[in-house]
Amino acid sequence: MKNEFETKKGIEELQKECSELETIFNLSLDEIFVTDGNGTCIRVNPVCERNTGRQVSELVGRNVRDLVNEGIFTPSATLKVLENRKPVTVIQSTSNGKRLHVTSTPVFNSSGELTLVISNTIDITEVLSLKEKVKEMEELIETYNNQISDLKNMDNSYGSKIIAKSPAMIKILELLGRVSKVDSTVLLLGESGVGKTEIAKWVHEESNRKNGNLVEINCGAIPPSLFESELFGYEAGSFSGAMSSGSKGLIELADKGTLFLDEVGELPLDLQTKLLQVIQSKSFMRVGGRVTKKVDIRIIVATNRNLEEMVRKGEFRQDLFYRLSVIPIKVPPLRERRDELIELIFKLLDRINKKYMSNKVLSPQLLDELVSHDWPGNIRELENTIERLVVTTGGVLIDKELDPQHSNESKSFEDINEISYHKENNLFEKIIFSSELSLDERLESIEKEILTYFMDNLGSTRKVAIHLNSSQSTISRKCIKHNIKTTHK
Repeated sequence: MKNEFETKKGIEELQKECSELETIFNLSLDEIFVTDGNGTCIRVNPVCERNTGRQVSELVGRNVRDLVNEGIFTPSATLKVLENRKPVTVIQSTSNGKRLHVTSTPVFNSSGELTLVISNTIDITEVLSLKEKVKEMEELIETYNNQISDLKNMDNSYGSKIIAKSPAMIKILELLGRVSKVDSTVLLLGESGVGKTEIAKWVHEESNRKNGNLVEINCGAIPPSLFESELFGYEAGSFSGAMSSGSKGLIELADKGTLFLDEVGELPLDLQTKLLQVIQSKSFMRVGGRVTKKVDIRIIVATNRNLEEMVRKGEFRQDLFYRLSVIPIKVPPLRERRDELIELIFKLLDRINKKYMSNKVLSPQLLDELVSHDWPGNIRELENTIERLVVTTGGVLIDKELDPQHSNESKSFEDINEISYHKENNLFEKIIFSSELSLDERLESIEKEILTYFMDNLGSTRKVAIHLNSSQSTISRKCIKHNIKTTHK
């Protein structure tokens, strides 16, 4: 009886151990895949179903060779163990898109026969996905760094303040790159503040005269009575108050270099005649002097005025116009160079931050306003605006709205106040008196209807902002919230 009792107790303990092992086997978070010495699957835990997308009954009793041939998973670490008789680790792909880290270990009996292959598998799909994303990010960072490098190269080629991204500016700078190597006179046309002065400086730096002086003369800033002496210089005692030693003029200082005449359209007609002589003969005579002096200069001129119209009106000499416009270049306004605005904004912000030793940043809403604005004063206005925002902001984040003076629309929209709201079934009344809507829901619905109506009638967030006495960023944000189609015209 005792032996029978001990045997029964031993069987119960063995059953208990088997049950515990079964539980451990089935509750393992990693897949366990067991085959016999021929590669036939004899046991798998439930995790295998999730990894392969197949039921346990579809796997047990089947040889791994067949499972591989059917594309359920590949490659097979078990087959490699059967071939090499040593542990193997592989990265496995399954038919349901999983990526698995599989380690297969051979089990030998006392005679050295391979009896089992036990494979432990970890699902690394998400890990590999993250790794691929990291790789993509690294590639993006590399691309970004290359772009930064390209921008630095562009800075070296186009000047520290010139950004060329729009087709028009790229074409202009490519042309000026060729022109800079010769001494032809360049006429820079365009609105005030478009960057004509910086372009003139760049042409000088790219020319063979870069070691000479670049002498800039603002023809509209020097009084006509002093212009001649400033331009040509004067001899000792030539007029009351003159230096006893005389003085070199700006033209003489530009010898071997470049003479840049800004706002040339402001020159009086009598001075235009004298300038024409300098251009034609590359010579001049000081005020009060009797000796003609030769100069070797390259001339660049700029104006925001319509010189051809001035010629027709007799306000500008035709022969001087033809002499100056050997290579006329019209620099487009900033509103036609939208491709460059964001980069220009950040470049100006960076320079102004360095100037004031600050680290201010722009809010997305303010950046949207800056990009959307037409900037009639062009780069000069943009730079002044950013500087004002930087110096008047106390914190790091600049989230102010542009002043009303920077609105693209004027009071010409006041007449729109006469627009009345007419819709079928009086939608406003339905919203207000609806018993199904809360107060917040009614207010939200009315706001959506108002914005929809004015966007339909005015066509742009800027016009709606002006009409509703709001900011463009606020209108844009609310339109996005209510899924209302917007434009920034």
